[in-house]
Amino acid sequence: MWAIRRLTRVGLALAMAVGSVIVTAGTADAATTYHVQGTDGTLAIQSQPAVNHVVGWLNNGAAVAVVCQINNGGTDPYDGLTSRTWDELTSGNWVYDWYISTPPQGSDGYSPGVPHCDQSSGLNPYNYPWPWPQSATWVADQHGYWEGECTSFAAWAIRADGRPHTKSPDWLGDAWMWHGAYAESTPHVGDIAQWDPNHNGASSGGHVAYVAAVYSNGTIKVYEYNWGNFHQLNIRTISSGAPSRYLHF
Repeated sequence: MWAIRRLTRVGLALAMAVGSVIVTAGTADAATTYHVQGTDGTLAIQSQPAVNHVVGWLNNGAAVAVVCQINNGGTDPYDGLTSRTWDELTSGNWVYDWYISTPPQGSDGYSPGVPHCDQSSGLNPYNYPWPWPQSATWVADQHGYWEGECTSFAAWAIRADGRPHTKSPDWLGDAWMWHGAYAESTPHVGDIAQWDPNHNGASSGGHVAYVAAVYSNGTIKVYEYNWGNFHQLNIRTISSGAPSRYLHF
């Protein structure tokens, strides 16, 4: 994949000046070892199943311990590859399956015999600590939002889901003002789905919701507050194209 390899060549050259950063995945009982193949020498390890999240590099021929696979990650827009299949490593990072010696992908986008990743969040949305109403007046949640609002719930979900996040969701303003560490059109469990003002049913302030599950049929499950049910929890399955974008925290 040219895009992935182009980034790795630049990063590799820099790494040689400060010491090697070539890494290989370790093995684990729940993983199967495959090998990097078909690259021009290096392959990027990504923190998300998409390009431009490089956290390390693998040499061509390196062994990788694959835990599971998804078929709805990002494509390679540079080489023109349309595969959306990515392999999760024991480190929790990802490599593009096209360059891994897993069995050839079937029509469903999965390699036969490779486990499918669990793409559901373990977050319990009923644990949200500021349900409406707590009092007869508006009460702040101490994180920059009013209780029972979509922003308050989504920010709490990011803090509470136990997944690795690198950016704080607090004090970001109205839903349309939110910005993440990275924004894209492909959803991942633990992302925040964001609607622009008045987009697909959102109000003039926009909307945010927590992505609780991603399905292979192009739909997602979201947990949210103040959509349809006034200041109440709402759980729905929608098209992945309904939000304006997805924010990685």
